[in-house]
Amino acid sequence: MPYYEPTILERHHGGALSLLRLYTPELARSARPGQAVLVRCAPAGSSDPLVRRSLFLAGADPAEGSVDLLISPEERGLVWLATQPVTAQLDLYGPIGSGFALDQRTRNLLLAGTGSALPALLFMARSAAARQCAVMLLAAAPPDRLPPPYLLPSAIEYQTAHTSAELLTLLSATTYDTPTTLSSTPIMWADQIFLALTSDLVPATSAAVRNGRLRWKPGFASALLAGPMPCGFGSCLACTVETRDGPRLRCKDGPIFDLRNLG
Repeated sequence: MPYYEPTILERHHGGALSLLRLYTPELARSARPGQAVLVRCAPAGSSDPLVRRSLFLAGADPAEGSVDLLISPEERGLVWLATQPVTAQLDLYGPIGSGFALDQRTRNLLLAGTGSALPALLFMARSAAARQCAVMLLAAAPPDRLPPPYLLPSAIEYQTAHTSAELLTLLSATTYDTPTTLSSTPIMWADQIFLALTSDLVPATSAAVRNGRLRWKPGFASALLAGPMPCGFGSCLACTVETRDGPRLRCKDGPIFDLRNLG
């Protein structure tokens, strides 16, 4: 797995979120939406905390040579990371995972998610918009942890909720072309759906997609499952996911799985 020592170009804080823009040209060229990096979150010469934090990339700009990390510093490792100054050098491995697979025929892309994998959908939204896809992003988080709209192209439709239950309601809500003309639900509108979920949300999300599309082909709905990936190599077996094909590992086999194989 490639190793990098990127420099912090920019640091922004908003609500409970921190955005770090890192200068790392090689990673910026290779990164794909849905991939993560393993970041060392301890001062030089210290091994506390010992375990690297897995963070999903929130964006990449190959022309600038930069990648973005959007973090919610809820524990001491991420608190340390969020306080590092501009010009500080970090220590990370990556990218981990295969990334989302956007079909060349997709014109309408639905993104929906919550939890620590939500930043990956920002990266995917920008990438899809650059390919002239119509993109709808549904995001659920406490108000101070919702990604700010300025991180998204203006053409993207961005709807927010504060709980996972509200997110499921948005997925199934009927939209309208005009106040009097029925259109469809987001699930019916979409050519593909990319999700960022915690494992406990898989059954309800699968049911919502199934209610919106009684049948769906492989690749229609893909779920990025948030969760620990301590080693990134598959040796610690701490990121096991149960699928219909048996146990799989987030870091080696995922972290993106076809929703049909999860629930």
